[in-house]
Amino acid sequence: MLRQNLTLVIRALWSKRIYTSIILLSLTVGFVCSNLLVSFLVSETNADSFHKNKARIFQVFSNNPFGDEGQIPYIPDYMHDYFTTTYAEVENMCQLATIDRTTISTEKNALSDLMVLSVDSSFFTFFDFPIVAGGGSNCLAPGNIVLSRDKAVALFGGPDVVGKVVTLEAADTTVQLVVSAVVEKAPERSHLVFDALVNHATSDWNGGAAYVLLADASMSQGLQTRINKDTQRPGLLGPGTIDYHFAPLTESYFSGFNKMRFMLTRSPMFITVGYIVCGLILFIAGFNFINLFLLFWQSRKKEIGIKKTLGVSPKGLLEFSMVETGVYIFAAYALSLAVTFLMIPVFNTVLEASVSTDYFLNVKVMSLLGMILFVAGISVVILSVAKQWRMKPVSLMTKDSTTVRFNGFLFTMQFMVSIALTVCTVTIIRQMDFLENAPLGFNRNIIQLDAPDKAADKDILVLKQKVGALSTVNHVTVCSGNPINGNSMVRYDLENGEFYSPNIFSGDDDFLKTLNLELVEGELLTEHSKGKLVNQKLIRLFNLKNPVGQRIPGTKDIIRGVVKDFTCSSFKQEIPPVIISYYNEGRALLVDFKGHGLAEVMPQLQRQWRSVFPESVFTYRIIQEDLMKKYKEDTFFYRIMIAFSGVSIVLSCFGLFALSWAVTEARTKEMGIRKVLGATSLDILNLLTLLFTKRIALAFVFAAPIGYYLMSQWLTRFANRIEMDAWIFVLSVILVAVVAVLTLSLQTVKATLTNPVDSLKNE
Repeated sequence: MLRQNLTLVIRALWSKRIYTSIILLSLTVGFVCSNLLVSFLVSETNADSFHKNKARIFQVFSNNPFGDEGQIPYIPDYMHDYFTTTYAEVENMCQLATIDRTTISTEKNALSDLMVLSVDSSFFTFFDFPIVAGGGSNCLAPGNIVLSRDKAVALFGGPDVVGKVVTLEAADTTVQLVVSAVVEKAPERSHLVFDALVNHATSDWNGGAAYVLLADASMSQGLQTRINKDTQRPGLLGPGTIDYHFAPLTESYFSGFNKMRFMLTRSPMFITVGYIVCGLILFIAGFNFINLFLLFWQSRKKEIGIKKTLGVSPKGLLEFSMVETGVYIFAAYALSLAVTFLMIPVFNTVLEASVSTDYFLNVKVMSLLGMILFVAGISVVILSVAKQWRMKPVSLMTKDSTTVRFNGFLFTMQFMVSIALTVCTVTIIRQMDFLENAPLGFNRNIIQLDAPDKAADKDILVLKQKVGALSTVNHVTVCSGNPINGNSMVRYDLENGEFYSPNIFSGDDDFLKTLNLELVEGELLTEHSKGKLVNQKLIRLFNLKNPVGQRIPGTKDIIRGVVKDFTCSSFKQEIPPVIISYYNEGRALLVDFKGHGLAEVMPQLQRQWRSVFPESVFTYRIIQEDLMKKYKEDTFFYRIMIAFSGVSIVLSCFGLFALSWAVTEARTKEMGIRKVLGATSLDILNLLTLLFTKRIALAFVFAAPIGYYLMSQWLTRFANRIEMDAWIFVLSVILVAVVAVLTLSLQTVKATLTNPVDSLKNE
């Protein structure tokens, strides 16, 4: 029976090749998207799961002492002994910190701006990064260095480098180290990112991220409570002032508090969005399948009616439908696997993912994809068999209007999803454009040069003079850092017992000029000035009237001037209070190159650098790039929405094309009669497109509020954001409608140009 049904199914599919091709193409595209997205999302949710002690490892957070709500991943170095000696539940503790402005060099090669971590010797007891060369219990002893495989290859040409010597230059040290091990990239996603590991003894550190290994995972909450009840527990503000919190290692990747440079994080919201987008794509592909399958079934009503007349049982119809559905699904899925393997490199590049073919053997991935196939298949079987058996053989020989209405419902749902995704995509594009180009309150065309830590102040001033003399440079300042990531934060206590934490900057006479900060009141700072500049936010915070000459709250410093508010860090955060002091011995040079291209400026800056610091690696950062790194997750979201909203529209158009083809085929004689009676081609085109445009308009009515709600929630992530104007919704529906009408035109124009004689020759 199976063989007979299979033969009949293949004949039926071949006889309706247009339907078959569109169904297979639609399902294949949907399955490719689900394969890629499900594999990616499973790899994300499995972050840090490759560590064998993951269940017993907890990251330690502390309350933010600067007054912001939430927690910080910073734990002082003296907490190591407190945790390990005071509490028996803690088997071990490992702390990590970055070493700033690092360069690792050999006799032939040098690499700068690396992610070098200062760690405890117990690092590999906690984290099971695969060691491909060297290793051992002493690999992180003082005087040793562990390199990542790619950096070992970059420095020495290969990973066989154990025992070789490198020179580490950092902010506080220059030391020769022996390579003791080489580690491979993590087999799965990890929240820790590094190029090299050294022992804490290599650098001058005073704290960092901390992880504890507990004797039993169930002890974490009780231990946290005991620690926070200890009034003598050490803290940044004194004994008993800071609470500590334990979070499982497997949650570190999704923690919004992990903002250290060596930590890679992902918002749980984006994982949810990923699954929703995957579901919507499959929703559209599935609706296409159901819609087209039922259209296909409608063209074979007489065949089914004859079968029922001849006594075919419900079981027989069920078996035939199951075979037919199975052929479609498994043929489409086989095609999708081949396409998926070809698409993985493109997907990884566009979304900066790390999906590999190994994930298709993952139990979670196989379970999810299997469930998708089962749901898709069983839905079609139930719908088709129920409809076939419910109708009498006589009804199967006549026109059925209920199917048309049902198909119209599916069609409307498809385009509702497409329009909603398009609204989201247009909104995201506008917000990302706003983030990239909106005024920051300061000049974003800035290059920061980081002077060598051992450089004399006079040499830094010489470099400033040489750079300032270049024709491609407008202004140069020596300062503490830039507004995006070069500020420091302090806590000032007020007389009423409260406190505030302003951002602190310092720079020379050219600081405001280089950054194009606007002085709205008072006077500029000079070498002989007494006092400091503040921003308007600080003035509003304390409601200061005539602020120039008044004391800065919480300090003894006098306000010499007020600068216009400017963005610090990113648009995700409100503008903080800012204090700017005069200081001409900073280690950073900010270079204003406005009006000139980077390709023109960078070689000139490098030549001037080498003329002053010939032995040091040229280190720089571009402020615009630093700013966009703050929006890495949003860029990821932006790429997903663009890619898959496009896919949703394409899938909807597959269904639209097939539906228009079926309607046109069914009404061929009607159109011939209309043309004989004087109807023009435009009249017939309007008649055929009216049904579909009404459905698209109805889809927009439901899609608009859904898109508005979703994007309103997303935009709350930003302190500075666009408004969701009405034209966004109008543009979205126009885009979808234009694509839909063009798709319809492929069939309807052909139908309107058909000679009525050909349509009616059999009558």
